[in-house]
Amino acid sequence: MRYPATPGHSPGGNVLSRGFLDANGGPAGTVTFVERAGFVEVRAEVSGLEPGFHGFHIHERGLCEPDSTPPGGGEPGDFLSAGGHMQAGGRTSHPASGDLTSIHVREGGTGTLVTSSEAFTLDDLRNDGQGRAVIVHADPDNFANIPTRYSLPGGDPVPDEQTLSTGDAGARVACAVIE
Repeated sequence: MRYPATPGHSPGGNVLSRGFLDANGGPAGTVTFVERAGFVEVRAEVSGLEPGFHGFHIHERGLCEPDSTPPGGGEPGDFLSAGGHMQAGGRTSHPASGDLTSIHVREGGTGTLVTSSEAFTLDDLRNDGQGRAVIVHADPDNFANIPTRYSLPGGDPVPDEQTLSTGDAGARVACAVIE
């Protein structure tokens, strides 16, 4: 599903802006990226969400399809077609390029986040015309902050691959395609 631009969208300029939609197609806020000298400023305003912290990430594919399957297959869920967290410029380290600061939603269901990142550019978000999805998750992101003294059953080390790739942030509750 492709979403219409919100006012202020500037294709080819130094600003990209889009509206978030929830899985039912209802409005859930806006996200704006402004390229500055050496970094990108991110401003997200969300509404209609449960109070608390919510994981906030840029995902690899510019798709926001409710009840979709992940690119590699698997069980369907909302916005899973967006794939995993974006890695810009061939990066493979953690945190991923698309890992951003969590959004705190206040009582009443609204929240605002202003942050910045040097891990990507607007061209990385445009992704050669394919775009990227910006996802708000149901739960807080743990940023893979699990001490190495803990281990999984069987002695496997932590954080595990799921924690590294998702931040254990839970379901995807709002999505915007940036292109």
